[in-house]
Amino acid sequence: MHPAILRLWLLRETLSLPPALLRFFSGGGVVYDREFTLDPQIQFLWRSWFQTNSGRVGLSLQNKSLEAARQEWLDAATLFGVPSSTRVRFEAIGGDSASSAFGLAPVNGILIRPSQTAPDASLMVFFHQGGGVLGGAELSKAFCAIFAQEARCPVFIPDYRLAPANRFPAALEDARIALEWAQVNALRLGGKNQQVSVGGILTGASLAARLCLDLKRDFKPMPLGQLLITPLLDFSDPSIKASGNAGLWPLTATDIDIMIGHYAGAADLTDPRLSPALEKLIIGQPRTFVVSAGHDPLAGQALSFTHRLMEARTRCLYRRYDTLPLGFDLFAGLVSAAREATLDIAKNWVELLRSGKSDLETDVADQGAA
Repeated sequence: MHPAILRLWLLRETLSLPPALLRFFSGGGVVYDREFTLDPQIQFLWRSWFQTNSGRVGLSLQNKSLEAARQEWLDAATLFGVPSSTRVRFEAIGGDSASSAFGLAPVNGILIRPSQTAPDASLMVFFHQGGGVLGGAELSKAFCAIFAQEARCPVFIPDYRLAPANRFPAALEDARIALEWAQVNALRLGGKNQQVSVGGILTGASLAARLCLDLKRDFKPMPLGQLLITPLLDFSDPSIKASGNAGLWPLTATDIDIMIGHYAGAADLTDPRLSPALEKLIIGQPRTFVVSAGHDPLAGQALSFTHRLMEARTRCLYRRYDTLPLGFDLFAGLVSAAREATLDIAKNWVELLRSGKSDLETDVADQGAA
């Protein structure tokens, strides 16, 4: 058996153990913040599987080079992989390996086509995990594959230039080009209509939110909806470090601070182009689904932005997954709770796009999922 396959098999078998045993192998005890208990599989990965002999924690950006952190995230995404039960097809877009249907596209990325596409499916353009510094589409491949199958819609994950080699606004410029290209090619990319939705994780969600604001300002065609997962919407927010979840793995407040330093450089963190939550006027936005986690130092931003959208009469849905941490999407192909959250996100996303009424009009503040 190939060593990587054997390692994944061993990890999956270990994670299938009862929660009490997983916590025992993690050093014992329950990790919690306020009333939220951390998922035992995540706790095991954090305090056992990703601990090194030198005491360094895997996936963290602290006490290591950016290149080493990038390799760790890529290795983790590759090891966890896409569940074998996920029936999707992957196509490379752009570059030397461009899909024959498109030739040399002006953007690079991965297109994920589900085995069955809903008759009313719109194309989702999704900006990947990694804080704008860690890596490309591979980091969100498992999450987007599960999402695409459950939502029965194609997902395009475009590449964009990474910091610190290319600091903001390079990523925003690339994201705008990718979205506008996808809008023109929506049918060829597998959408059943000309409509395109947009989404992202962390800084990818910030790009999605900023693009929607810019398109409205520029009187350009708007996405059908936006999916903002654990969004970093205010880069200047001092409450991130003060959060009770500031030290939780895999993305701590210190990791976020390191990412911001690489991504923003000398840019003004209060500039609304970088921090869309600081935009003074938010109007005419598409239907929005905002996702946060129970152990998430950015959760306050997510909820605050949701309220602002509601005040602007935007159809919204807010969902919090109480046992999961910031960065849970990386584990969508491995951790049961992360996979269930991904399936729930896809289901709620489809319902929001098909609904004519906001699910938040009567209940937003404490809507969560175990």
